[in-house]
Amino acid sequence: MPESRRLRALTAGAVLALLVAAFSIDYTVEHGDTLSKIAKQHDVSLADLIEVNDVSNPNLIYPGQVLVIPGEEGEPDIIHVVVRGDTLSRIARAYGSSVAVLVESNGIANPNLIRIGEEFLVPGSSRGESNGGSAGGNQAPSDPNVRTGRNHVVRNGENLNDIAAQYKGVSAEQIARANGIINGKTFVGRRLFLDGPEFVAEGTESEITYRVKSGDRLGDIAAAHGATVSTLVNLNNIANANLIRIGQHLHLPAGHRWVCPVDTRSFSNTWGAPRGGGTRWHEGSDLFTKRGSPVYAPVSGTVEFKTGAIGGKQFNLFGDDGVEYIGSHMSDFGKSGEVNAGDILGFVGNTGNANGSSPHLHFGMYLEGGVVINPYPSLIANGCK
Repeated sequence: MPESRRLRALTAGAVLALLVAAFSIDYTVEHGDTLSKIAKQHDVSLADLIEVNDVSNPNLIYPGQVLVIPGEEGEPDIIHVVVRGDTLSRIARAYGSSVAVLVESNGIANPNLIRIGEEFLVPGSSRGESNGGSAGGNQAPSDPNVRTGRNHVVRNGENLNDIAAQYKGVSAEQIARANGIINGKTFVGRRLFLDGPEFVAEGTESEITYRVKSGDRLGDIAAAHGATVSTLVNLNNIANANLIRIGQHLHLPAGHRWVCPVDTRSFSNTWGAPRGGGTRWHEGSDLFTKRGSPVYAPVSGTVEFKTGAIGGKQFNLFGDDGVEYIGSHMSDFGKSGEVNAGDILGFVGNTGNANGSSPHLHFGMYLEGGVVINPYPSLIANGCK
């Protein structure tokens, strides 16, 4: 990857800010629970609970299942991750705060000494607020495809049309595109951006690695990837085309493909929901599957690993398609450095602040400049559900 693109991607990933709302939103189903009982306990409607969790059968939930409880609008704080060139005064100015507030809130001993990668709490920031906030109001964005940061937290009874009507020059279709909403529906407590790019990943031109699953046959694998059996036999030096084993990694012909991050998965469109016990807005898709399941690179690119209190064991893939992909809460790391689509980057777990929850991969996507986008449309378009 060119150094300039790599630097842009690294910077984009580092400047991501996590908005903080003052309420809990995750609930793990216990024995004897029903959806109506859970809804009543948390003072939410059964319809909202079903909608936000994409429940197909309201009478079928199981112990250990993690449900999102729709919340109410909260006063947001922000966590800022220090990047190269940052100073406390620059950070404070960006969020409408002050150096004194940052020092006091974070227990900073030396205001002149901060390090790249440090996380600072910016309390009571108004950056990016809407609903009457300093960056909101009724001003129309100059370009609906540019993310200005203006956002709206959904109130009880509101739909996309209701929300759009509150902002000059904003349409329900625009909000849906900017937030990856493909069915026109939303839920209470969700943060919706009023503008921003619509994006669906299409993959990269690269060699693909495929992991053989139970029931796979070489002919089926070849047909699914637009190849022939003889091509796979030659690429992988296979002596017997009728003998492949579960877990075997096969090289597939180079092509323009996007690989699903995990195999067996359960997920819904909860992007923008307040998550993690009131510590952030959800900026990704949680892909629930078995602990230890492989995590695959969706595209070719360069991978770096990091470990933190929030994301646990996490990969940052700077894709050759210009997108930065992150995968959090892994149990262990896989291949790093230059990778092809389909290479194993790690294994599903629940590290970081997911400790105690069902194993899953928090999967996020960011365009150049750190613009967060909803992975849900890309996952659906590429057959991941």
